[in-house]
Amino acid sequence: MISGAHLVRRFFQSLVDRGPDPTEEAWLLGLLTQSEADLYQQMSAADRRHALRSAECPALVNDAQRVAAALHDVGKARSGLGTLGRVGATLGGIAAPGRLRGRWADYRDHPRLGATMLREADSADQTVVWAAEHHLPLSECSLPRDVAAALAAAD
Repeated sequence: MISGAHLVRRFFQSLVDRGPDPTEEAWLLGLLTQSEADLYQQMSAADRRHALRSAECPALVNDAQRVAAALHDVGKARSGLGTLGRVGATLGGIAAPGRLRGRWADYRDHPRLGATMLREADSADQTVVWAAEHHLPLSECSLPRDVAAALAAAD
């Protein structure tokens, strides 16, 4: 489940983030299929940096988990929103749940959109499920508890 602290931390990181280090990014791209790499490249610089930070989390025990951690927010690319638009979508979703339209609605729906994108890219089931469920409480996640906990720690 997403916390307010997580949102605040991501907001400030996105203001100063210039994207991932190219050497570190090459490591991550080496873990992705071509279809996944194409989706990853559509993400904003700040989201790609967050993806890399997530994939590097020590709680992750294998490359499959690293890929799932890296691609969990890929659906955000569909909205095309920048930082301030995302803030508006987040606040609008809190103030008027279910009433957002267009790109704001797409941003709020990024877990479902990302899961669809990853399924179409033939990503592993774990990657698709984590994209779809990463905002749920761990008790509601369909992945094994230890896997979901490691992926949540990476986010």
